Amino acid sequence: MLDLGLYLLYALLIIALAAAIIFPIFHLLKDPKALVRTGIGIGIVLVVFGLSYAMADSAVSLKAAALGTTESSSRLIGAGLNMFFITLGLAAVSLLYSEISKAFK
Repeated sequence: MLDLGLYLLYALLIIALAAAIIFPIFHLLKDPKALVRTGIGIGIVLVVFGLSYAMADSAVSLKAAALGTTESSSRLIGAGLNMFFITLGLAAVSLLYSEISKAFK
């Protein structure tokens, strides 16, 4: 009985994932302006990741090396952290700008 439930769970999960991927693609193909905006957003994310990766350090501590961390994985982790901090800062600045501009209108 447990196996049947797990197989049903897997099937429903696959259906939900397919719907979450396919329906937005159909919507984007119907509206080319949305496709351009999506492309710009993806481009901005790639630029921020590129800057984050360029700023990341590839140093590995002895403790991290003992756990199997390599220089490339250390650099990717650093890039992810840098990207998080950059987007956090941008979100805070945009929030402040939004609130200040509303106050003067």
